[in-house]
Amino acid sequence: MTFRMLAAVFAVMIAQVGSTEAWWPRGHGILTRAAIQALPADIPAFFREGESTIAHCAYDPDLSKNRGTKHLERANHPSHYFNLERLQGKALPNSRFEFGRLCEELDVRVEEVGTLPYEAAEWTERLVLAFAEHRRWPENENIRQKCLVYAGYVAHHAQEICQPLNLTIHWNGRLDTEGKSPRKKTHERMDSLIQFLQLDPRSLAKDQQPAPLPNLLGGISDQIVLSRKELDKILDLDDQIPSASTKAWDPIPSVREIAVARARESTRFTAALILTAWEMSSEIRIPGWVDRASADRGDYR
Repeated sequence: MTFRMLAAVFAVMIAQVGSTEAWWPRGHGILTRAAIQALPADIPAFFREGESTIAHCAYDPDLSKNRGTKHLERANHPSHYFNLERLQGKALPNSRFEFGRLCEELDVRVEEVGTLPYEAAEWTERLVLAFAEHRRWPENENIRQKCLVYAGYVAHHAQEICQPLNLTIHWNGRLDTEGKSPRKKTHERMDSLIQFLQLDPRSLAKDQQPAPLPNLLGGISDQIVLSRKELDKILDLDDQIPSASTKAWDPIPSVREIAVARARESTRFTAALILTAWEMSSEIRIPGWVDRASADRGDYR
């Protein structure tokens, strides 16, 4: 089989195992701005003032699905979904490598399940380290910018977890008894609702009370379970959800209600992961060989 044939087979396989988009980019921007506005005052001011940069970077994980960057696209694609049914009732393993071994035991490919929980946890821990550096060198602008960039990635994956259709094999409509998809673009239409309805970040942030997770991966796993409880409600509304290209739509209260509820939960959970990172960072010890102050001046002696 030629390389081109292999590439074509891979592309078809990916199309069948997981959704291809997240909340649409403007939706991620709206949700991220809402989450930053929902943060308490004890989060550093530079971070809250960096709302625009964080929202900007929340688009980036979707950019990495560009087919012009084929290695990145193929590696990154499974990080946007998690088809829990493929684990056949098994608990979420504690690490990406344990997860890979479980998939092998279950005779299922990693990309058939997806790696979203681990992507969310790992980006949160990158933010933990960046926050820890900020605590050590609070005026260092490079570290501040790094915090904002990492937070954008945290936001993106937190919001993916709150979109229930990212967490199921029924993402494109309920599978029939033979396991075939109706290909109704259910996921695409649900994803577009945040921007289609022009939801306001200030309203989404209002009265939110985010709190740090007591356990990072455990909290992510719990959030997946909570999000999946909304699956039947969304799939029952399937035919009533408008597409992004709909020009005239008579608002359906139940559709707007589920969209707003998911948006508010995305806002809360995004803020919760950021707070988790900030809290965890207080326990991190920066090793002695890291000297940002001198290195950033160009002094490597």
